[in-house]
Amino acid sequence: MQQQHILQQLFDEPIETVVALDPGYSGHASDVWLVKTASGEAVVRSSKLKDRPLNDFWWGIHNLFGIDPANPIHFEAASKMLSEIPTIAAPNILSRAEINGRPYLVVEKMAGHPMKSFTDQPDELLRQFGIWLAQVHGSTYAHFGNLAGTKAIGIQHFHRHLARTMERLVARYYKDSPDFVAALNRLLPETERLPAPSNASPVLIDIDPSQFLADDGRITAIVDLEAYVLGPRELDFIALEYVFDRKASVPFTQGYESVLPVPDLSEVREVYRFFYRLIGVQGSVELDKWFAQPDLF
Repeated sequence: MQQQHILQQLFDEPIETVVALDPGYSGHASDVWLVKTASGEAVVRSSKLKDRPLNDFWWGIHNLFGIDPANPIHFEAASKMLSEIPTIAAPNILSRAEINGRPYLVVEKMAGHPMKSFTDQPDELLRQFGIWLAQVHGSTYAHFGNLAGTKAIGIQHFHRHLARTMERLVARYYKDSPDFVAALNRLLPETERLPAPSNASPVLIDIDPSQFLADDGRITAIVDLEAYVLGPRELDFIALEYVFDRKASVPFTQGYESVLPVPDLSEVREVYRFFYRLIGVQGSVELDKWFAQPDLF
């Protein structure tokens, strides 16, 4: 009841019910509630974090891209960007407020059911997903950082900053893991020799089916926008190799290539995979197993 009393300050009408929503994975940065009033339903989001992030994921993307998960401006900036791409809907911001020093966003409740997997999905859904992702990647920038503009560094410097972030992640979280230290020492020179990305695009660092809703064989909405950054579009493909199988990658690629060519991952795959493992995308997978993931693109 105490939480309902707090949330009531965000609504003019009496709240009828409040249901806490679980995104289905650990380490999420926000509390999320489904709130019902006489006029309908809305979703309320509020960061659980009060200080700078401490876990490997949020610390890593804060260090490299300037994302502060406690600040709702990043969700708002991603919502604005995605609202211009109608292929998959994104929640609009209905209102914002600060209560007892904690920021809250009231956003649209989106239609559909939470997705559990990208595999065993209809080909048309996967083609739709590919078209949508290419449309997102069609927005290009000469800098990396974040959509809210709190960090913006020329894209030509990306790999130098990536190398420094990987060094700091290993020192902070993996200094007692010889396999991680050895991989860092092997990959640092390679990282610094990589050619600069041609540009940056909006990238959802932890792209995963749990961030999407679907219904009747189509993706209806993306709902988790907190980890959108500006970076090389190859990063999204690195993440997708861990949540797709070969069968799913075929219609997805067909959809994507109807808009943009799929990027060549051969030069960057091992370095970008190491970065993704350091920030714990898909959890604490053994490093050898992580690097052995099949190449799909």
